[in-house]
Amino acid sequence: LADVPPMGLKGLVFAVILGIGGCQEPDYYMSREEVVAMRERVREMFYHGYNNYLEFAFPHDELKPISGTHTDSLAELGNAKRRKDSTYQGVAMTLIDSLDTLAVLGNKTEFARAVTWVVENISFDQDVRVNLFEANIRLLGGLLSAHNLAGDKDLDLMPDYDGELLELAHDLGNRLLVAFQDRYSRLFPYAWVNLKSGIRKNEVSDTCTAGIGTLIMEFGLLSYYTGDYVFYHVAKQALERLWKLKSQKDLFGNTLDGRTGIWTNHNAGIGAGIDSFYEYLFKAYIMFGDKTYLEMFAQTYNAVGRHLKSGPWYVEADMNSARPTHIQFNSLQAFWPGLQVLYGDLSSAMDTQDAFFGVWKRYGALPERYLLKSQIIHTTERYYPLRPEIIESTYYLYRATKDPKYLRMGETMYHSLQNISRVERGYASIKDVKAKTLEDHMTSFFLAELCKYLYLLFDEDNFVHQNSDNIIFSTEGHIFPLPRALHEEFLYGFPSEFDEDAVPKGRRSHMSHGSSGAPEKVSEKDFTCPLPPRIPSPIDLIVDRLNLTRKKNQEEKNESLEAPNPSQDPNHQCAKQVSHGKLNIEVGAGSFFVTHRSGESVHIRNLGTSPVEIVNHIPGKPSVALALDGTRGAMSYSLRVLGRHGQDLQFGASIALFSHEALALVLHDDKISTTAPIPPSPDPHLQVFLEATIVRAKPSFGCKTLENADAVEGKIAYIDRGDCTFIEKVLNAQRAGAAGVIIGNTNAAEGEEDAHFMMGTDGTERQVEVYSVMISKRSADRLISVLEEDEKSGTAENNPKIFQLSRLTHTLPLSPSTPTQTPSATSNINPTPSNIPSKSIKHVNSPSSSPRPGRIIDRTLLASDGKVSSFKYRTLGEWDIQVQESDNVFLLSVEAL
Repeated sequence: LADVPPMGLKGLVFAVILGIGGCQEPDYYMSREEVVAMRERVREMFYHGYNNYLEFAFPHDELKPISGTHTDSLAELGNAKRRKDSTYQGVAMTLIDSLDTLAVLGNKTEFARAVTWVVENISFDQDVRVNLFEANIRLLGGLLSAHNLAGDKDLDLMPDYDGELLELAHDLGNRLLVAFQDRYSRLFPYAWVNLKSGIRKNEVSDTCTAGIGTLIMEFGLLSYYTGDYVFYHVAKQALERLWKLKSQKDLFGNTLDGRTGIWTNHNAGIGAGIDSFYEYLFKAYIMFGDKTYLEMFAQTYNAVGRHLKSGPWYVEADMNSARPTHIQFNSLQAFWPGLQVLYGDLSSAMDTQDAFFGVWKRYGALPERYLLKSQIIHTTERYYPLRPEIIESTYYLYRATKDPKYLRMGETMYHSLQNISRVERGYASIKDVKAKTLEDHMTSFFLAELCKYLYLLFDEDNFVHQNSDNIIFSTEGHIFPLPRALHEEFLYGFPSEFDEDAVPKGRRSHMSHGSSGAPEKVSEKDFTCPLPPRIPSPIDLIVDRLNLTRKKNQEEKNESLEAPNPSQDPNHQCAKQVSHGKLNIEVGAGSFFVTHRSGESVHIRNLGTSPVEIVNHIPGKPSVALALDGTRGAMSYSLRVLGRHGQDLQFGASIALFSHEALALVLHDDKISTTAPIPPSPDPHLQVFLEATIVRAKPSFGCKTLENADAVEGKIAYIDRGDCTFIEKVLNAQRAGAAGVIIGNTNAAEGEEDAHFMMGTDGTERQVEVYSVMISKRSADRLISVLEEDEKSGTAENNPKIFQLSRLTHTLPLSPSTPTQTPSATSNINPTPSNIPSKSIKHVNSPSSSPRPGRIIDRTLLASDGKVSSFKYRTLGEWDIQVQESDNVFLLSVEAL
C-alpha cells in the first residue's frame, strides 16, 4: 500500500518504541541532568496519587482527592444508571489499571505485593452493570499486561509467579463475553453487561463505534494466552461487521443500534465515541499480522484526511454527505498524532500536535471541547478529567524524532498539572479549565496512562525502550507483547480441534473447551450472508459454561458440552434459504434488506422483537412503513395534511421506538385533539391518534430549550434531524408543551431522499411521553413548502391547516377459527382473547381473500408473549416475502408473483 512508510511498518514501530533513528541528541535543549530530574519529579507525581489512593480509597475503584474519600466508579463509567440498591463496593480498579505502571517505575516490591493482593482478594462475581468498553480496556487490559510482565523472566518482577492473573482475566473475559450472547439475532455486542447475571431484560441496544472496535487487542491476547479462541473470533467478527457499515465516503458514524446496525448518530470524527476504533484497526495489524486490518485502516485514514481534515485540525461531518456538522476540537482527538507517528505520517502528526498543544498552553489543560471558528471553549464542556492522550502523542513524537521540544512540552504539561490539579490527597480533575475550578475525582487512567507516558518520556533507559521482543500499548496505555509466535498463530490459522494438544503449551487456562471437529470449510462464493465461524466454539456454548456463580463443578460442566452440528449453524441455513435467482438479497442478523431487480426495496428491522418495522419503497413513490407490534398487529404510520378544497397530502412516517409504549396506551376514545373535528378519512381502518396544527421549532434542530415554546405548546412541533440525539429533540419539545413531534430526515444522503426509520433511544432511559415520528427528506421538503406558503400568504394564523398523525391498522385475527376481519376504527387496538391458549399453542392467521399491496397478509404469533414468529408481507410491487423465526435465527424466503 502506498500509505505504508518506506522503511516498512514493522521497522517503523520498532524505531518509535526503541528510539532508533533520532535526528538530534536528546540533551540539545534539555541537559541529561534536567531529563533525569524531570523523570524523578514524575515518579513523585505518581506516588502522590498512588499512595493517597491506597490510604483513602483502596480497595474501592477511584479516589476523591479533595474530600479524601472514594467512589466505586466502575458502576458509573459510560454514564450507566446505577441501581440504588446496589451492593457493589469496588474491585480496586485504580490498582489493577496501574499495575504495569509500577513495573515501568521499577518498583518490583510494590508490583509483587499488589499482584499478590489482587490474586488473593479480587472476585468479579459482582452484581454490577458495567460498560463493556471500559471494563475491557481498564480491567481486562490491566490484568493481561500485568500477567505479561509478571511472567517475563528477564524482568524478574515475580520469580514465583504462576499465571494467577491469567485465570482472573479469563474469568472476567467470560463474564464480558455475555455481551455477545445474542450475536445471531443482533449484529453487535451489548454495551452493558452485569458481571453476575449477564444481560438485563430490555437492555439498551445502542452502542458507539469505539465500543465495538476496541475489543480486538484485549480479546485477541486473551485467546493467545489461554487457547480459548472464541474471544478473538467474536471481537474480529464484530469489527468486520462494523466495517461493512461504512458510508460511500468511507466514513463511520458515532453510534448505532447494536441489533440492526442502523446508525443513530451519523457524525463522523476522530474523537469521542470513535477514537480508539481507528487506533485498534491499525494496532490489530501490528499485533496479529493480518494485512486485512492494514488495508481497512489505510482506507479509512485516507477518508479522514479527505473529508475531516482542516489544516492541522479535524472537524466532525455527516458520514454520508461529508458536510461539516461540528467545527470543533474535542480532547479525545489528542491521541491522533501518536497514531500518525506509528503509521509514518510524521509531518501531519507534528503539525496537529502543535495545534493541540497551543490549546493546552492557552488554558493550562485541554478543555473537553474547543470551538475552532470562534476560538473559545464550549459553553458547557469546559472540563479536563486528567486525560492522557496529548501526553501519549508527545511521547510517540519524541521517540520517533528525538526532538527535545517534545521534552519541553512534557515539562510544561507536568507543571500545569502541579499548579492546577495537585491537592493534598492526590490530583483532582479540572471542572473548568478557564476558571481553574476543580472536581473531586482522580480517574484511574491518571496513574495508568498519564503518569506512565510522562515518566517514559524522560526515562531513556527504561526496559520498555530496551526490550528486544518489542511491545505495543493498548488504548489504556497497557503494555502488550508482540512475540513472533502471536503473529504465526493468528496468521496461519487456529487449531482444528479444541483438545489439550491444541492449546498452546504453557498457556492453558483452568477453563477449557470440550473437543470437537472443526466445521467443514465453505467457499465465500457459496454464501449470500457471512461465512460461518471457523472455530467450533459458538457463543451459546460459552454462555452456558460461564462461571458466573463460581461453582466448583465448572470444569465438569465444561467437559459435558458438545459442539453443534455445523449444518445447524444459522449462517449455513441462511445461505440455503435466501438464494433466489430474481432477487439480490443481503442478510444481516436481525435485519433483512431485500432489493428487487425493479429497484423496489424492503427493509425489515428488529426481527423477533417488539416492534418489528418494515419499510417498503419504490423509487419515485411514497414509501410505506409498517410497525408490527405483538398482538396489536401491523400499523402503517402517516402524516396527513388536510388541504384546501378537500385536497389531502399524505406522507409515510416511522414511529419512534421510544414512543411505542406511550402509544400502546392510546385508544380511539383517548385521541388528543387541539383543533376542530377533522373530516373522517375515507379508509375506515385509519386511526388518528393526534391532530393539531404544526409549528416549526426554533432553533430548527431542537437541540436546546425551544425559543418559541409558547407557539409550540399544544401543537405538533416540526424539528430537523441533526446535531443531537432524537430523544433530546423530543424531550425539548415535550418540555415546551408540544402534543407531538415530527422529525424530518433532512440530512439524508443522496439517493436516500425517501428514507425514514424508527428512531432509537440514546441509552439513558429518559422518559418520552409525547408521540414522535420521522418523515423522509422528500416529505419534509414538501411539508416545509406547505408551511412557508401559508406564512407568506398570511393564512397560517387565521386559517391554519390541520394535520393528523395516524396509523392504519393491518391486524389479522388471533385465532384460526375466527373469520378474517380488520378491526373497525372504533375497536380496541389491543384485544384480549377470553381464552388465553397454553404456552405451546401458536395461533396462525389466515390470509385475507384479496390482499392489497403493502400489507401483512399472513402472520403467526407466539401466544405466550405476543412475539411475531412468522409473517408474510405483500409488497407494493406485489411480491411476497415470508419470514420465519426459530430460536432467534431468522430465515427469509421470497416469492415473486
